Amino acid sequence: MAATPPRAPAQFRESLGTFWRVLRANPLSFLGFLMVAIICLTALIILVAPHLLVPYGPQVNTGSYSRGPSWKHLFGTDGNGFDIYSNVMLALPLDLGIGVGIAGAALLAGGGLGLIAGFYDRPGTFGAAVSLTIMRLTDIFLSFPSLILALAITRALGIGVWETVFAIGLTWWPFYVRLVRGEVLAIKHLPYVTAARAAGVRENRILLRHVVRNLLEPIIVYFTLDIGTVLVTYSTIGFIGVASKYPGPQPEWGAMLAYYQGGGLINTYPWEVFAPGLAIFITVLAFSLLGDGLRDILDPRTRRAFVRSTASHDPPPETPALPSAGGGAAPGAVAAPFDPGGLG
Repeated sequence: MAATPPRAPAQFRESLGTFWRVLRANPLSFLGFLMVAIICLTALIILVAPHLLVPYGPQVNTGSYSRGPSWKHLFGTDGNGFDIYSNVMLALPLDLGIGVGIAGAALLAGGGLGLIAGFYDRPGTFGAAVSLTIMRLTDIFLSFPSLILALAITRALGIGVWETVFAIGLTWWPFYVRLVRGEVLAIKHLPYVTAARAAGVRENRILLRHVVRNLLEPIIVYFTLDIGTVLVTYSTIGFIGVASKYPGPQPEWGAMLAYYQGGGLINTYPWEVFAPGLAIFITVLAFSLLGDGLRDILDPRTRRAFVRSTASHDPPPETPALPSAGGGAAPGAVAAPFDPGGLG
């Protein structure tokens, strides 16, 4: 008996086909995937080999002062002779890493607490007391605007990149606690979870196999959209001037905006403010479009709707039916066309 070939490659090709049809049906989602891929690849190249994309260092005097955009200086130069394009590109790995890092840390911490608070919340148990403690602590953090609380913590810790990252991360996890706990409470009472529990499946296995797997879709989408929100928050704190200083050895978009808009430079040399602002806008837009695309792809109902909308609506071709055993055509069969050459 011949062994059946593995179905994994066929399933993988089918998944890729569905993925492509969804992207083709939503051009903005495809644009978001493309933009995020380019941004991440650019940040990686700048980290590994910055000379390939960046012509000048962060504090290198080019000898050209306050010149507008040109082929030699794509975003112009500032009053210190710095190449603005080089500084904007050198700030990309820092700002992108901060957005992904803070959102990822908040996802792990807040998501884990949300799982505990939602799944083990049963009246009269120790899990209920733990859940109550977690949610009251979450309510305390959520009672303050996250930006104001992060600013206060940053001022208490001192001015610096890592102090600001810690302050934002400390105020960001409660959002994931609320999101994950609400999803867990909705999932753990579904029929398949009740059936698994009735069949004697252990609670930890139910949590990992049935609850966590169904949490991935909303969590991944929210995490992708949250990267842009974190980036805007950090840039806002940098713009106020309590995160990092510019000019400096490590440029940052928010600090660049704060420096170039001061002293009336925005009216005289608008390209200096335009460059870091455009970088923030493009990065946030890319992750927003990516999040919308992931929502369409990961949601089975939306994915099926997109696949149906792109599928061909032509009726299947009619094929001649074989005659039945009694010599007559099968019921509902289409008769074959008469062929005179077949006589005799």
